[in-house]
Amino acid sequence: MTLRKRRILFYGLFALFLVMGTGIAFYAQGWRFDLGTFKTEKVGAIYVESYPENAEITLNGKSIQNASGFLSHGTLISNLFPKRYVLSLKAPGYDAWTENATVAPTLVTEMKYAVLIPSNASSASPAANVKDFFEAGGNVVTGSSDGTIARATTTLARGTIISHGSDFATIVTRSAQGTYSAYDLLNGTSTNLSALFASAGVARNSVSAVIANPYDDASIFVKTPRKFYAIDLAGGGAHNTMTAFATAPVGESLEAPLAISSSWLAWAQYETASDTSQIMIYDPFSGDTIDSSLSIPGTVTSLKWIRSTLIGILDSNGSLYRYDIPSETLTKMADDVKSFYPTDDGSTVAALEGRSIEIFSLTLPADQGGYYRFNLPDMGSVRSLGWYRDNSHLFVVYPTHVNFLDLADLSVRNFTEISALAAETDPFYDSSRNSLYLIDQGGKLIRFDFPN
Repeated sequence: MTLRKRRILFYGLFALFLVMGTGIAFYAQGWRFDLGTFKTEKVGAIYVESYPENAEITLNGKSIQNASGFLSHGTLISNLFPKRYVLSLKAPGYDAWTENATVAPTLVTEMKYAVLIPSNASSASPAANVKDFFEAGGNVVTGSSDGTIARATTTLARGTIISHGSDFATIVTRSAQGTYSAYDLLNGTSTNLSALFASAGVARNSVSAVIANPYDDASIFVKTPRKFYAIDLAGGGAHNTMTAFATAPVGESLEAPLAISSSWLAWAQYETASDTSQIMIYDPFSGDTIDSSLSIPGTVTSLKWIRSTLIGILDSNGSLYRYDIPSETLTKMADDVKSFYPTDDGSTVAALEGRSIEIFSLTLPADQGGYYRFNLPDMGSVRSLGWYRDNSHLFVVYPTHVNFLDLADLSVRNFTEISALAAETDPFYDSSRNSLYLIDQGGKLIRFDFPN
C-alpha cells in the first residue's frame, strides 16, 4: 500500500472515529434526531407505576411492554422527545385510566400512583334497607331503617348506631325510647349506659354526645353542656364507673367536638361574655391538664389531631388553624373552610372549602409539591372528603355519589365517579383492606376492592 493510501485510510478512520465518538457522546447525553420535526433534541422519559400492577399500557395509542415485576414496581418508557403524550392504562375489572404526560428534556415524568378504579362492587352484607353501618377488618355491623342493628344475619340490638370503636369490639346504640347501650361484640353482652347516667345524677335528656374511645374498648366518653364524663366498663356489671373529668366554669359551656388521640383529649370551652373559646388539652391517664393557654375568637366547630402534638382547629367563621402544643404556636392555614381531613401519618391536611379543595403538606414546601388547589365540578355541594392510603388520592363525597380525585391530575381528567350513594350517607374506606364501603341507592351495603 502506498504512503498516500495509508494517509487517506488513517485520516478517514480518524474522521470516522471523531464522528462516531461525537455521536456516541451526544447519544449518551440524551440527544436524538426527531424525524418528525427534523430537529435534534434531548429526550426524556415517563415512569409509570400502575395499580393493578399488570395493567396494559399504551402511549399515544402505541402498546408499551409493562415491565413491572419482582425487580421493578413500574415501567420506564425512555427515548421520548419533549412534548405532551397521552398515557393510558386498562385492566379487566377496572375502569380505564388516561392522563396527559408532558416530557421535558433529560427529565423523567413520574406517574407513581396510577390507580385504576374497580368497575364492579360486591355485596358487603345481607341486610336490606341499610341506613348506617360500620366496618373493621372486613367485619360489618349494619343499622336498617326498621331499627334492626345486625351483624350478618344476627340481630344485635334495636335502635340506631351512635358510635363505635376503631376495631370490631364495641358499639354504642340508642333505642327508639332514648336508652343508650354499649354492646360488646366480642363477648355478646350489652351494658345499659342510661342506667349509669342515672346513677351519676346525669339526666338522660341532657346528654348531647356518647363517644366510644377508639383506643380503649372499655372506655366511653359522655358529654353534657357543662361536663365531660368517662365511663369505664372494665369492671363489668355493678363495677362499671362513670366519672366527670372536665367541668366548664359558670358562664362557660363545653363545645361539641372532642378530639381523642392515643395519649390526650382536646376540647373547647366557650365563654359567652368574651365570645372566645379556650382549647383544653388533657391527659386522661394522669388526670392533668397539659395545656390551656390557647384562646381563639368565637366558637369551635371541629377539633382533630393531626399528629401526636399537633391539633387542627376549625372555628365558626371558617378559619382553619394548627396548634403545636410544645411550642404553643398557632398557625392559620386557610379561610372559608367547612371541614378538614388530616392523613393518618399527619403529613398532609385537606381543607374542604366553599369554592375549592386545598391540600397542605406539613413536610414539603408549596413550590416542591406541598400545595394543591382544586376547583371541582359542583364544588358547593361536596359534603366530605376521605384520604386514600397512598395520600395521593381523595374520595370526594357528593350528596348522591362519590368520586375519586388524583392529586397529580391537575386538569381533573380522571375525576371518576365510583358509585351512586344513598342520600345523606357517607362511605367508609378501610385502608388496611384497601376497600371502599358504601350504601347504594337501593339500600344495600356494597364494597369496592381497590388494586393492591
